Amino acid sequence: MKTNRLILLTYLITLLTVNSCATKIPERFEGKMVYKISSQRIDQMGSDSSGYQIIYAKDSMLRIENFTQLGKQVYIKHITKNRAYILMEFDGKKVALKSIPEPPVNTGKYEFKKKRGKTEIAGRTARKMQVKIPNVDSLFYMYYFEDISHDYSEAIPGLPGLPVKYTLIANDELSDFELILFEPKEISIDYFGIPSDYETMTMDEFIERFQN
Repeated sequence: MKTNRLILLTYLITLLTVNSCATKIPERFEGKMVYKISSQRIDQMGSDSSGYQIIYAKDSMLRIENFTQLGKQVYIKHITKNRAYILMEFDGKKVALKSIPEPPVNTGKYEFKKKRGKTEIAGRTARKMQVKIPNVDSLFYMYYFEDISHDYSEAIPGLPGLPVKYTLIANDELSDFELILFEPKEISIDYFGIPSDYETMTMDEFIERFQN
C-alpha cells in the first residue's frame, strides 16, 4: 500500500514540476487562477476537488494547489531563486519536501504553428496555437494569453504567453487543463511560506523514512 502511495506521489510531483519550471519574468502578475483538469484517472476517482488546480501568484512567487487521493498537495516556489517546496501530509506527518525545479529532460522540443482564431477563456481573449508535443504523433490545438507571462506556468515550454487551455502528458497519461478563473488581486505573502509545524526534508530523506 505504501509503495502504491509513493508511486502516486512521484506522479504528482512530476505533474507539479512540469507545471512550474521558469527562468525569467518579463511581466509581473499578482492574483489567483483556477484550472479545470480532465483526465481518465480523475474521472475514475470521481472526486470533484481532484479536477481543479489553484494557482496564486505574487510577483516572483507561486503557490500551486492540487487535490488528490493523498490529500491536498501544495507547491510553493520562488521563481527567480529557483527554490521550491512541496507541502503535504503523509501518514499523519506534515512535511515540506525540498525541490529544485528543473525542465523535463530528454523530452525533445515542442513545435508550434500559429493559427488564426481567438476565443474567450476566463473572461479574457486567448490566442490559438497548433502544438506538437515531443514524442507524440498527434497535433493539439492550445490557447494562451499573449499579454501574461509564460513564467507563471511553463506547462508548454516555448509557448509565447500564459497557457490557458492545453494538454499535458505525464507518465503516459493525457490531462487537459482549462483556465476557468483569472482574478488579479492582492495575495498575502503568507501564502508562499512554510508553516512552522512542517518538517523540511529532501525527497531522498522522505522516501527512506516512509519506506522504513
